[in-house]
Amino acid sequence: MKKTLLTLAGMALLFTACSKKDDTAQSEDNYLKGLLKGAYSITDTVRFEYNSDKTVSRARFGWIDGTDVGGGIATFKYANNKMTEAWLSAYSESLVFGPNTLETQFIYAGDKLQKIVRPQGTGLPRIDSIGYGANGKAEKVFYYEADPADRTKQKNIQIDVLEWTGNNISKITSTWNGPTGPVTAIDTYILDDKPNYQGDVLMTVLEDGFEPEAFNANNVTKVTRTQDGLDRINTFDFEYNSQNKAIKQTATYKFKQSGTEVKTFEYYK
Repeated sequence: MKKTLLTLAGMALLFTACSKKDDTAQSEDNYLKGLLKGAYSITDTVRFEYNSDKTVSRARFGWIDGTDVGGGIATFKYANNKMTEAWLSAYSESLVFGPNTLETQFIYAGDKLQKIVRPQGTGLPRIDSIGYGANGKAEKVFYYEADPADRTKQKNIQIDVLEWTGNNISKITSTWNGPTGPVTAIDTYILDDKPNYQGDVLMTVLEDGFEPEAFNANNVTKVTRTQDGLDRINTFDFEYNSQNKAIKQTATYKFKQSGTEVKTFEYYK
């Protein structure tokens, strides 16, 4: 998509192998139960294609916003039943697809996602390194990028400390260096009791790196950020069908981005 290709992910694939290639008891009809399409509008759409083991094989996306036209095809590679690479061939106003390039690498320690690596055309890759606690849940995220003073070295630019309530991240305390010194932001999450709608597409592209929503068992309905003495609130309202699947999300943003976005979702049978 324009701001983020996809920030759809499933908690299960981040922690354990989800693929069931050797599960002979699995009904073939189950391969068609995933999320098919999510759209901000009729002209801003992403459509998913699946492998026979229910992992996502491709995501085709595109948008038209006046003269702002773009899109592409993301493809995903797997090893040991885990997503390891995301590749992208994109187009803009020329409507000509560019070369297929490696966008993201996923590195694991055992069954846990340890690093999200985004190669850069110049300089060192950007790296999000995830640390886990004794309970097996993500505890801290360290963000690295090339050091402006010495681009042959990595520099830690931000640290997130994660707090959990049950199987959801309920609070994140982020610290980074601002123009006048250290900055701290606290994000507090409120969640519903419905299964995270993102789970059906497993882990697709975390193009912008670590996304806390990807680890949650349930849907985020409200995020409040406290920073510099100000409270800024993002809200997410969902509508569900008779199968208890999210079919519409209305998001109102006041930080990270601004404005209102409406996503609608379609599913395989």
